[in-house]
Amino acid sequence: MFPTDHLSVAPPLLDKSQNSIAGEASESLERRSYQALSSPLPVSRKIRNGLSLFLLLGTIAWFWQPLAALYSLTQEHPYSHYSHIPLIPLVSLYAFYLNRKAILASWEWSPLPGLILIGLGAIGYWRADPVIYGADHLSLMILALVVASWGMFLFCYGLRTCRSFSFGLLFLLWMVPIPAGPLHTIIVFLQRSSTEVTDIGFSLLGVPVIRDGFMFGLSTVTIHVGEGCSGIRSTLSLIIISIVAGHFFLRSGWGKLVIVAVVVPLAIIKNGVRIVALSLLANYVDPSFVTNGLQHDSIGLPLFGVSVVILISLVWVFRIFEHRHGYYPRGLEG
Repeated sequence: MFPTDHLSVAPPLLDKSQNSIAGEASESLERRSYQALSSPLPVSRKIRNGLSLFLLLGTIAWFWQPLAALYSLTQEHPYSHYSHIPLIPLVSLYAFYLNRKAILASWEWSPLPGLILIGLGAIGYWRADPVIYGADHLSLMILALVVASWGMFLFCYGLRTCRSFSFGLLFLLWMVPIPAGPLHTIIVFLQRSSTEVTDIGFSLLGVPVIRDGFMFGLSTVTIHVGEGCSGIRSTLSLIIISIVAGHFFLRSGWGKLVIVAVVVPLAIIKNGVRIVALSLLANYVDPSFVTNGLQHDSIGLPLFGVSVVILISLVWVFRIFEHRHGYYPRGLEG
């Protein structure tokens, strides 16, 4: 008798050879795409490496004025949103150093795609009119620099090497100042979120307070959670730290994404705790805790340190999980 239950009918088994053929076809297609965009190096690697250094120095000289303006922006005041920018190229250089043998040994180059990116960078440089773009003029200039740098690397080392060094190249985007519109949106989001966490903190502690929007009235002082209290600087720093830690210490894509995703609520909670602590100190100890910058730092810096410790602990836990589930082949664990 034939079975009448449709659940008992087994689907036809796939031929393993078909899966193998499909995988080989995918690899062949990828190989052809690399071959179409890359060519064998027409000169020695020593000459190519010297040319890449020359192009790098030439690009820095070309964009010297925007780079000087960018550095001035990071030094405007101790609480600049962009104080992290000078560290970005150092991280990319470190990533290059770790992969230097494979990069410098490449026998490919991609002249056409590289020249296209260099051309796009040049167009961005020439089209970045300060009258038209205003405060975002520098953002466009630095973005043009990053794109030109990508083109230079692609031109000299080829698409395959560019893909293997993608972290170091993409990380350079953190050099670009966030345009005024998106930056304001992010600050307002952090301001509102920190205000809500502050309200929850007062409620949990049983502190009598009268709230009016971003204003909190305590018994002796009134606290205003302004845009300067949004925690944008520490949030950006924590996001960058999470990206760097995830890349250098984790193997799984999901682990890296989770680490970055955890940072935003962690930064908001940290900032809310900071506001609550400063408010209570100003109300019950000394009002200078909310008026003196050094008093602010006496609370903010330790809490930032605690956030970094929590982040590093999460990375350590995920790394142990990866070790136990075979993300590190034997002989390559570290």
